[in-house]
Amino acid sequence: MDSELSRTFADFAVKVRAEGVREGLELLLKRTDYRFIGIWRFENGKANAVVHYDRENPEVLTATEVPDTATYCCYVRESGQPFLTPNALVDARLAAHPAREQVLTYCGVPVMDSFGKILGTLCHYDLVPRDPAQVNIELMLNVASFLALGGYVPPYPSTAAGA
Repeated sequence: MDSELSRTFADFAVKVRAEGVREGLELLLKRTDYRFIGIWRFENGKANAVVHYDRENPEVLTATEVPDTATYCCYVRESGQPFLTPNALVDARLAAHPAREQVLTYCGVPVMDSFGKILGTLCHYDLVPRDPAQVNIELMLNVASFLALGGYVPPYPSTAAGA
């Protein structure tokens, strides 16, 4: 990692330890013009952000639970590799994807435990096209590893009644 990325990672780690994961993700989001950043997890065919930050509505702490196949995170989960799209409307890989007309831009990496099991994804996403080159994948992978190995990835949110 170059010195600028090393500083960013160090600043992120200090922020997470001092203030929390959401505040650390906000710091990363500020390096981009993306609207959202989150850690998404999967359970029983559903996906939900266990940590969520919306630049336009920072008071909103959660995202809407969706079928796990209605996120681009499913590509990260299935491949164990980063997945990027600058504009889903012109990305042939996403021609039949249900989120294609709502979430236009995505840049996500796997969050894995020390055994390589995927716990979820760490991703930037937006409702308008964005340049994924502004997201440093090496930094995202290091952040995802820090979060997973440091025990900072919350469990899937439980439902209010009868969970």
